[in-house]
Amino acid sequence: MTVMSKTPRADGWWYPWIFVGAFGIIFTVNGIMAYFAVTTWTGLETKDYFNQGMSYNDVLEQRTQQEALGWTATLTYQSIPTADDPRAGVLHLRIIDKNEQAINGLTINAIARRPTHEGYDRNLTFTYQDDGSYTSTETLPLAGLWELRYAAMRGEMLFKLRQRFQVR
Repeated sequence: MTVMSKTPRADGWWYPWIFVGAFGIIFTVNGIMAYFAVTTWTGLETKDYFNQGMSYNDVLEQRTQQEALGWTATLTYQSIPTADDPRAGVLHLRIIDKNEQAINGLTINAIARRPTHEGYDRNLTFTYQDDGSYTSTETLPLAGLWELRYAAMRGEMLFKLRQRFQVR
C-alpha cells in the first residue's frame, strides 16, 4: 500500500480571498444604497432648469425692483379643523409698503407647494378683505411644512415671494 502525501499549501494562499471579500462587501453596500435611492425618491425636480438658469439675471433685476418698492408681506396660517375636514384652514396675507400703508387692489396668484413631496401642490385663490389683507380658505392634504409661492400684481408692479408655513 502506498501512502500519498498531501502537499502543504503555500503561506498566504488566502490573501486573494481578502480582496474578493472586500469587493463583495462594497458591491453589497452599493446595491443597498442604490435600492434606497431609487425607491425613496419623492419625484421633485426642477422643470426647464436650463432656461431658468439662463434667465437668472432677469430674476435678480426683478428682485432689485421689488426691493425698491419696499413692500412687506406677512403670512399666517390659521387652522380651522372640522369633523369632516381636520386640515382645513385659512391663509392670511397682509401686504404693506415701506410707509406701513396697506397695499390694496392686488391680484394674487399663488400656489401652495409641499417641499418634500410631489403631487400635492394646490393653486390658491386669495380674496381681498380690507386694509391690505387677503385670505384664502384651503384644505391641504398633509400636515407639516408647506411653501407658499405667490405673485401679487397691480398694473405693471410685480411682487413675488416665497414663504413657508406649518400645517398641523
